[in-house]
Amino acid sequence: MSNLERQTAVERTGDGTYRADVVEDWKMWVPIGGYLTSIALRAAQAHAPSTMARPVSVSCHYLNEAKVGPADLEVTTLRSTDRAGSYLVRMNQDGQDILAALVSAAPTGELSPTLNWQEAPESARPDELETTILDDDVLALMGDEPFWKMLEFRMVKGLMGSHNYPGVEDLTTEEMKFTPRRDAHIRGWQRMPCGEGHKDPWVDACRSVIITAAMQFATVADPFTPPLQFIAPTMNLTVDFHTFHPEEQWLLADAVGSHVGDGILGAETRLWTQSGDFVATANSKMTYHDFSDPRTMERLGKSWFQLTEN
Repeated sequence: MSNLERQTAVERTGDGTYRADVVEDWKMWVPIGGYLTSIALRAAQAHAPSTMARPVSVSCHYLNEAKVGPADLEVTTLRSTDRAGSYLVRMNQDGQDILAALVSAAPTGELSPTLNWQEAPESARPDELETTILDDDVLALMGDEPFWKMLEFRMVKGLMGSHNYPGVEDLTTEEMKFTPRRDAHIRGWQRMPCGEGHKDPWVDACRSVIITAAMQFATVADPFTPPLQFIAPTMNLTVDFHTFHPEEQWLLADAVGSHVGDGILGAETRLWTQSGDFVATANSKMTYHDFSDPRTMERLGKSWFQLTEN
């Protein structure tokens, strides 16, 4: 059993109820959304019949921040046939709702064509790239968080965007906050050593969720750095699972920003194997909070999720 399999495991406590242990390894100030969503996936797996051998998608809304320790989950079957299942998962800690997730699942081996409509983008192999190091300002803010020890990232540098951006030399500090230097586009190889050594598509889906979720904020923040001038808690995350490759150590992630406006940022991440198999697609929405706003820093010192409140 891999570490990721243990860290996302759930125990049945009753009819449709389960308990999980939220561990500190996946903490970045608070336990990250991708990890919590993975626990919700495993609860749906435990609840679904064994014929539902693979997840198809998960769509998760984050309601309150979680903490390290026990979490209770309730799973409701919304629809179940021999070809598909739909499940509603709710996570709760100490009487407070943490998340609500819709999970769809299906059998494997059903008759259909097999092909990729989305080809992998060009990239050097992971062994040809150097491990990416966080910028100094990001290290100062969050570099000590346990989450960073769980993933290895090797960025493809020199991506050419489709837009021309003005120079920032003559801009004021305030103007620089809202002036992008480059396209919102990050590409690179991701490895999760704790997610290796298993054969379960549901656990492999957890790896895809965590990797794609972790790319979203970095992608929308990058055009406006350095320095990092805002934070963006995730409101919701949707991940569609295409194929499963637990034997693969490295996955190619290609993430792009979709839109920013009205204090909301959007991003999309896609994953491929080294041989070009399409693994997963993720989309998320985040809320923008400027570090120059005293309320942001005050709430950051108290509760991450309070950033989303007025």
